Amino acid sequence: MLKMFTYIVALNLIISTYAQQEKVLFSDAISLHLSKYRQNCQDAVNNKDFERVDRLFDSLVQNHLKGTFLEDLSIRKLSGGFFKTDSLRNPVLLTTTTAWYIKNDEEIEALNNLASEFNGKIDVVVLFWDTKKKVKKAAKPYSKEVIIIYVDETLNLENSIINTYKHALGIPTAFYIGADKKIVSIDRGGLNKFTKARNPELYAANYEIYHRNMTQLLISDGLLKDTILTGTD
Repeated sequence: MLKMFTYIVALNLIISTYAQQEKVLFSDAISLHLSKYRQNCQDAVNNKDFERVDRLFDSLVQNHLKGTFLEDLSIRKLSGGFFKTDSLRNPVLLTTTTAWYIKNDEEIEALNNLASEFNGKIDVVVLFWDTKKKVKKAAKPYSKEVIIIYVDETLNLENSIINTYKHALGIPTAFYIGADKKIVSIDRGGLNKFTKARNPELYAANYEIYHRNMTQLLISDGLLKDTILTGTD
């Protein structure tokens, strides 16, 4: 009986160790493939093949980044304290930007409404790469349900975060992250515009993009059945 118990404990330990080894960190995956990705993108830009740049991004995400895991991150919240990935309770939509690259009003409105709609189910987080002073001004259009975090590059305190999450993929980037820190999807976020006039169709398009991906995030986390997408019983 003791031998059987010892065998079961050892087997569980092996399985647990193997499962941990299978987890690939996002930072490790991006470091491994970044050099080739950048070179291919530069070649595409030199050839003015901008559609290939998009394809390269999608290929990098689908083949190497999707399914990886966030490492433990601790990033300052504009409201005070820190946003810590090691204590996530809900899935997260993390979208990145800067004070100079301000998301259009329609996209911000869509994020505000979705943060309210998915409140308690998905945390909507906007990461600014900028100083606290600039972020305060740029973050004013966001609702209280949206969590604003920032990394001040001038302080040189979070260089690893900057290099991994900004310089590697650029801005804007949207990460859809499970409560277990598994990356379900990465894309470029919402649609932008180049005029000041309000565009209801642009709001609808941004809302649909984020809503679809957030719904899929809940499904991937086992918090929602896929009937909402497929329409099946």
